[in-house]
Amino acid sequence: METYNEILNTMVERYESLSGHSINEQSDIMIRMKLLAGELLNTKAAVEFIKNQMFVLTASNDYLDKHALERGLNRKEAQKAVGEVTFRLAQSLTTDTVIEAGTVVATVSENPREFTTDYTVTIKAGAVAATVPCTAVMGGASYNVREKTVTVMVTPPLFVSSVSNEKAFKGGIDAESDEELRERILYSYQDISNGTNEVYYKRLAESINGVYSASVVSKVRGPGTLNVYVCGKGDAKVNKDHIEQVQTLLDENRELNVDIEVLYAFDKKVQYVFTLEVENGYSFELVSSVVKEKITEYIDSLGVAKPALLCDVGDVIYHTQGVKNYDFNDAFCADTYPSYREYCSVEEITIREKS
Repeated sequence: METYNEILNTMVERYESLSGHSINEQSDIMIRMKLLAGELLNTKAAVEFIKNQMFVLTASNDYLDKHALERGLNRKEAQKAVGEVTFRLAQSLTTDTVIEAGTVVATVSENPREFTTDYTVTIKAGAVAATVPCTAVMGGASYNVREKTVTVMVTPPLFVSSVSNEKAFKGGIDAESDEELRERILYSYQDISNGTNEVYYKRLAESINGVYSASVVSKVRGPGTLNVYVCGKGDAKVNKDHIEQVQTLLDENRELNVDIEVLYAFDKKVQYVFTLEVENGYSFELVSSVVKEKITEYIDSLGVAKPALLCDVGDVIYHTQGVKNYDFNDAFCADTYPSYREYCSVEEITIREKS
């Protein structure tokens, strides 16, 4: 798009060409030209913005949400991480110590992540500790913190000396990004739902917050039956509430005489063992850590019934910054093909440094 100066120069050149007179920088006509050039720039920018928002491929934010609504889709909201923390006393007491629901704890970091206790717990007289489930105050993957990192009591209970999480917090998912939502919208055009096919039920199931992927199989229990297998993404497992929400939604929108059952998909564990050679100047520990994260992200992105192909895993490894070469251990690595009711999940990734 033209800049302000380009628009102004074009206007001045055109005016001088038609009038045969040059324009004085301090003249009234130049002031008007500058104002008009600014308005034309704003108009051009507005037109370009509207053009981008008209199409799914270039739309963003709320405008992309409107495209999604036209396809019966909604942007998925962020999911909160869950876990548990243990409160400890410096020494046992002769009376009970009550820790109220809503007690706030947090991580020690530049940008601390806060969690609240789900319900009231009591450290009994004579005991020194009690464990209680906690939920992140906000949704997002950044709340999936490691074990022993939640050590700050923002609202310290009386007599309690310390707090810690013995296990990592899991299940936090970021709100669906523009690119993720765009992919679902484009997929809705690729596989057209006609209100009766499997795509129709798959799309409904995947519209529920917390459900990442679904597989729909007909006639598993005989004619007129439909089984729907659902899973979350990565550590964010679907729970009973998710199953009930999907079941209710499908029952409300099913065809006549169709018996639908929503079930948990089972995780099919995958493991990879390989040697890694890094480029000069790179740390093996750091590069191997990033490789593990990227492989896990790839596996988590597959969903129900989607195979984990070794060539794709290799592509992930090779295109990680700092990787020079790699070599799979054929005894442990192979393509993984889950069934219609399974999804791939990382069990273990072992990376050895090439000698």
